[in-house]
Amino acid sequence: MQDTSVPEPGRSPDAEADSIAAFAEALRDLRTAAGNPTLAAMSDRTGISKSVISVALTGRVLPTENTVLKLVDDLGGDLKEWRARRNALDPKHAGLVGTGDAGAEQAGGARRFSLAQTVLIAAGAAAAAALSSGLIVGSVNSAAPAEPGSGRHLSEAANGIDPMLTACRDDAVIAASEARLDNKVHVQLMYSNDCMAVWGRVTRYDNQTEGNTMSMRVWPLDDPQSDRAQSRTDIGLQSLYTPMLIEPDTAARVCGQATITVDGKTENLGPEMCI
Repeated sequence: MQDTSVPEPGRSPDAEADSIAAFAEALRDLRTAAGNPTLAAMSDRTGISKSVISVALTGRVLPTENTVLKLVDDLGGDLKEWRARRNALDPKHAGLVGTGDAGAEQAGGARRFSLAQTVLIAAGAAAAAALSSGLIVGSVNSAAPAEPGSGRHLSEAANGIDPMLTACRDDAVIAASEARLDNKVHVQLMYSNDCMAVWGRVTRYDNQTEGNTMSMRVWPLDDPQSDRAQSRTDIGLQSLYTPMLIEPDTAARVCGQATITVDGKTENLGPEMCI
């Protein structure tokens, strides 16, 4: 007798042979099993833009964990299984994020990694530089020196400083990244463990840089109008990054949002992303 049952979309029949394309195909199957809702309906329910959902379903790039969890939650899939499968395809995240209930809880928010989790990602890269530098530096808010070899260049980090002019760029990692406008623009949040600093970066691949602007702003989640918020707008660039926002509290969260113009029309690259 032929088996007509539908396999669990969140499980790969052969994990070793899994791919981003197969992952996207399983997402499309999950959407079909949920009644094939429109992109507009999914966007309204999840808060994810239609362009981001479209990219996630095409299999051109691996969607962020936040995007996957929100879509799976909306479509009735198993959050733990989908989260584990998605992270197994991402070498940056594999082994760093567990598959427990914490991942399921993130489905309701815009969180990628907390600053504390991002510290773990950055720590490996920073360790070698820390041991070799032997720097003794102060914290952002105190003159007391950090322990020798900590590797934290907090003495040269400050709100509003260009990260490319400091050692903060040396251990920077991508803490959050999403493709927007049908993969024509990438919006990212960068994090330096050495400097306890966050900054935004937006890059366009639409060949529309001439005469058009890009803008991005980063701010503390619990104080959107904070004086520490940082922003930058420029014209004719392919890639733009903001000044640094210093956040010594690894339990705190920082958010960012970007816009671009195309032929004078502003395109909001929302929704905001937070780490």
